Amino acid sequence: MSEKEKTVIVQTEPVYTLRALAGKDVFPMVNIISKIGINEFIKAFESDEIKQLVAAITSTEEEDNDKDNDKLTLVGISVALDIANTILGHIGSCEREIYTFLSGLSGMKREELEELPINTFLGMIVDVFKKEEFRGFIGVVSKFIK
Repeated sequence: MSEKEKTVIVQTEPVYTLRALAGKDVFPMVNIISKIGINEFIKAFESDEIKQLVAAITSTEEEDNDKDNDKLTLVGISVALDIANTILGHIGSCEREIYTFLSGLSGMKREELEELPINTFLGMIVDVFKKEEFRGFIGVVSKFIK
């Protein structure tokens, strides 16, 4: 079979699972943030979406309104993508830390992570930022930034 005749198989299911974030994940996240630079990371928290998310997270009011929950989810995704964009802009400077962090979350070895298709690898990073526990981390970090 020639190079031109090779069949490309598209993976539709994630080839990884991510465990829930835990206390032990704070340290690798802090290492990554320090490599990115705290000022760059703070900039990711300055958008109106971040302020809305923080207000919703820290609100003491109980709301069961599905519309508000959907809006909060969209804001959370927007925040996650803003932060992912900041990290992707500095991914080269914290390569080792990112591999270590993702390895701990996925149970995959660094070599396995290195061989993932680029869209899967970047999707994994975005999936970390979409995690509910990461939103809680953002809420706590944003309190220190105020």
